[in-house]
Amino acid sequence: MMNGSKRDTGRLIASGLMLLALFSSIGSFGHAATSLSLPVQNDSLALTVNPDRSVGVGWNTTSSLGTITQNVSSLFTPGYAIHSSSSFSQQSSAVVQTSTIQYQLPPSAGSIFNSISLTATQTGLTGSGSLTITTIPTSTITATFSTSPTLVKVNATAQLQFSESFFAGTPLANQTAFQTVWNRTFGNVTWTDMIASQIENATGHFVTVTAFNGTVTYPTTNSASINIGFVAVPSHAGTDFITVLDNILGPFGGSGLDPIIRSVLNLQTGETVNLTYNGSTYTLTLQSTTTYVSDLDAQVNKLKTQYLQPLLAVFPAGTAPPSLVFLNATSITISQMSTTSDLDLSAGTSSTSLKGLLLKPPTVGSSTNFTIPGLFQTMGKTPTLGVNLTLIGGSDASNQVKIVVPAGTPQPSSTTSNSATWTNLQDASMLSAVEFQVQPLPNGLLAFLVSPVGIAIEAIVAIAIVAVAILYMARKRATKSPMPVTSGPTLSPGLGPSPPPPTP
Repeated sequence: MMNGSKRDTGRLIASGLMLLALFSSIGSFGHAATSLSLPVQNDSLALTVNPDRSVGVGWNTTSSLGTITQNVSSLFTPGYAIHSSSSFSQQSSAVVQTSTIQYQLPPSAGSIFNSISLTATQTGLTGSGSLTITTIPTSTITATFSTSPTLVKVNATAQLQFSESFFAGTPLANQTAFQTVWNRTFGNVTWTDMIASQIENATGHFVTVTAFNGTVTYPTTNSASINIGFVAVPSHAGTDFITVLDNILGPFGGSGLDPIIRSVLNLQTGETVNLTYNGSTYTLTLQSTTTYVSDLDAQVNKLKTQYLQPLLAVFPAGTAPPSLVFLNATSITISQMSTTSDLDLSAGTSSTSLKGLLLKPPTVGSSTNFTIPGLFQTMGKTPTLGVNLTLIGGSDASNQVKIVVPAGTPQPSSTTSNSATWTNLQDASMLSAVEFQVQPLPNGLLAFLVSPVGIAIEAIVAIAIVAVAILYMARKRATKSPMPVTSGPTLSPGLGPSPPPPTP
């Protein structure tokens, strides 16, 4: 879980930037708004039921953010967007996840930066990295970090250039403005102690901040040189940050997760992160590559069972929630999953999608005619009311799945030859009786062979085979027969006695 949070850091950064823009807009212009329209979200869920009774999951969400972004949109050029994507791929020796986040800075902010770069590596709780930023006028900010199971350490240095014309009205306008802000923050022991205390309080005092301080010098009247350091360690000897997390989650029902967290971290064999900046388009690109064990799906399902079994054990026999029982009995395949997300602030729209997630849920019935009540009952009224749900009949080399909606079940809003769609579905559990029938493909070999055309062709082929066999046997007998023997001279071909003349 810690590892999952780390991999989502880029997405959180993007969300934070969006929220910052939204709150800044509301704070500056909100009182001028004359009307407010709330965000509108449309969700569609596609479940592909395959002949082997597995279920592929596809999810799409599109949203109109409403007038809440009207004032913000004026700050961005048309087409401005935050885009993110992530995909898993199964390779021979590992499962590899590649993720990309692209964030375009507004021109007013982007024109400040010359370059931004980040490189980092991480395995479990051990990692290191370096971030370097250069700005106009020439300033350089460098931060390095290192983590281990028992230590988090960050060091940052900066060489800043002040400019009255370029940074007017900001702390970087001149030395006086910068010193005023510094004295309220890193130059104030009360402030740094307060930040350290907030971190310790948030972790239930299982983490201790042993250093958080900064120094500043002024090489010239128009420049500053600063250093900031931060160090945090577990509060109790003999513990590491996994134990810390287990203790933090204890009050929320997460006690005893220590071995599961360690097992999750062991699934990752390495991660690299790189951030680059394109000064001509003001685009930040964050790319990460994470490698996992080759049997990731099997290990994930093992951990899922390991996590759910203690929860199921709490309930007396036969009283556990059906959804919990269903999840425990369902295997998950994530090694081919991919996600995308786009936020267009100029248009006030957002969209997300997921595909490639595969479930193998328990079914009711035979292998060729079954229902999946547990799936629909577990979905119930989630993820949202009013979702557009499409059931798709999947296929393989020889079979396809036909969807049959029995009487008494809400009928689909639309259908195709292999799908059924319910628009604005309020409760997915009402589809528990939908049947999935596995049938031979119409163009499959078996179906062809038993068709009239197939039978006719088979007859022609059989006749041809018999004819060839008869000719072969006849020729074989002919080659074994003795040739006739004659005496006298051998006549030349085409020569012989002339026929007698006609009688007068």
